[in-house]
Amino acid sequence: MLSLLMPGRIEIVEPFTRAASFDDDDTVDGIEFLLRAVNYLDNPGLMIVGNLRVELYTFVPASADHKGQQLDRWDIPLRTEQDQRRYWNRLTQMYEFRLAVNPEAVPLAGRFVLLVDYQGPLGGHLTDEFVLDMRQQGGPIPSLRASR
Repeated sequence: MLSLLMPGRIEIVEPFTRAASFDDDDTVDGIEFLLRAVNYLDNPGLMIVGNLRVELYTFVPASADHKGQQLDRWDIPLRTEQDQRRYWNRLTQMYEFRLAVNPEAVPLAGRFVLLVDYQGPLGGHLTDEFVLDMRQQGGPIPSLRASR
């Protein structure tokens, strides 16, 4: 019965996933994305506990697996109350992440694959990926967090 309430899948939310400038200039500083967890009953807005690994790969066109060379990796814990408060967005009922990108290591033009891998405390393993076009970045994005 407990498995009905556990995450059945994770989803990178496409409209809110993009290259971003986190300050007042037009230079891409990183990647912003929202992540939604959905349980086996198809109910979104689920908080999760465990570890996330986010990876950025070069994009390989005309291939079944579009992931090329790994360019960057972020390990994000979701184990403590502080972790949950840091990333959980109460307004959208999703996790909000801003990942800094090193422009010397990542050419900030072209398409990339963003992969999110979730490891749950009971051994659950879920992934999702998204093709990110770094050329379609916008200006500064204010936080979507609800004020407390």
